[in-house]
Amino acid sequence: MPFIIDAHTHLVSPDRDRYPQDPTTYQVDHDGSAELLKSEMDAAAVDRAYTISPWIYRWDNSYVLDVLPENREWLAVGVLVNPYDPDGPATLERLVKERGASGVRIQGRICGNGPFTDEETTPLWKKAADLGLTIDVNATQEEYASLEPRLKQFPDTPILLDHCGFISAELSPDTPTVEPVIRLARYPNAYAKLSFLGLASNQAYPFTDGHRLVKELVDAFGPERCMFGTNFPTKQYNPKASYSQLVRLFTEEIDLTAEEREWILGKTAVNLWQWG
Repeated sequence: MPFIIDAHTHLVSPDRDRYPQDPTTYQVDHDGSAELLKSEMDAAAVDRAYTISPWIYRWDNSYVLDVLPENREWLAVGVLVNPYDPDGPATLERLVKERGASGVRIQGRICGNGPFTDEETTPLWKKAADLGLTIDVNATQEEYASLEPRLKQFPDTPILLDHCGFISAELSPDTPTVEPVIRLARYPNAYAKLSFLGLASNQAYPFTDGHRLVKELVDAFGPERCMFGTNFPTKQYNPKASYSQLVRLFTEEIDLTAEEREWILGKTAVNLWQWG
């Protein structure tokens, strides 16, 4: 079994008094605790995970950062920082240097933000680059054109295309495609997160009709710039499959070579974040 890293998860605290969900966002009632994630990982032989503070907490990253110290051996954390906040770069630096964050997610249309080229947001992009962080981008495929200038501006910064643009049922392409994603493959710092089959497929697990999309992405980016993620808690974000099934997609179901599996399941992700 290869070394496996789940490159896309979210953590949700069961203690809603201590970690209240913002009432202006969607709500999560499913268990998404760090304890459940580790239990699911152990059952599926997953070694490490990267988690991103979910939008239900907006700019409050407290839960993921509070659970990080006792779970550093297997958990790495990405935070959300308001890209339009003048204090955002200083906030990001503090979360990295004082709290141990090793990634940041910048969102677009799904959170009501403007284009990724907005000059107001440049200081946060620059601070992330200066700190040597990996940047997750949560964007629709329609927004990928506005992402190109950032890929050019920060060529040494890994920029990850979360879910390859299949970011919600409402904002996903009407016809499943990865064409806009493949257009970005020419930028060596662009990476593809293969965490979208639950949305892209019209079938039940193992989502056979979507396997060709994965193959197209692996061919375009190379397996060394592709990674798998479960989008835990799967009952909320990926309800058509269980955690273990989403792992098996890449260990068994999708027709990949042994080398491709090794990269996608762990080798790509291992140097993008910090554990331990």
